[in-house]
Amino acid sequence: MNKYGAFVIGCSNVGQEVCAASGRISTQSGTALEIFERSHDEEKNTKLIGKVTKSGHTSTIEHIFFNLAFENVSVVVEQFMIEFRLASFTVKSRRYVDFYDAGYYVPEFKAQENKAKYQQTIDSLFETYKLLTDNEIPKEDARFVLPYCFYSNFFCSLGGRELVNVLTAMIYGRGRKVKEIYNIGLSLLEECRKIAPGI
Repeated sequence: MNKYGAFVIGCSNVGQEVCAASGRISTQSGTALEIFERSHDEEKNTKLIGKVTKSGHTSTIEHIFFNLAFENVSVVVEQFMIEFRLASFTVKSRRYVDFYDAGYYVPEFKAQENKAKYQQTIDSLFETYKLLTDNEIPKEDARFVLPYCFYSNFFCSLGGRELVNVLTAMIYGRGRKVKEIYNIGLSLLEECRKIAPGI
């Protein structure tokens, strides 16, 4: 199988520096550019960003921007993510792309007979989709028989504060109840910590 999960594919090249500078601008003398020029020490920036955000001033982390790629995640993850309206999304269209071979997410089952029944049902829905498209039913109409466990691929771009909101919802909020969302949240958190430890 191809990669699975959420991946940071881009991040503001001076994002943490701008976040730290924004945390300094209200309390330090100097122009915006002078303060920015004093904001290139990663260790100091990490401490300052932590201090500022813990005091409730999370607007400072809006100055860093992340580009994410979600690869082969279920539509449940897609729908969870698009509820965060401060982010931008572009999703592989089910109106134009044939999803017959998209594949699908299989959760963990305690009983193998339940897993077999699940897979049989999903396979049947994909066969129905193929039957419809083979009989010239437009993809945009046939898509309604697809189950929400089929794999979706999309891009998401968002600021640091919204990323923190997303991760909080995935790991500690209602997303934690869906194992796939929870695991993607943990993986994405670890990747983001390597890229922007201060955030």
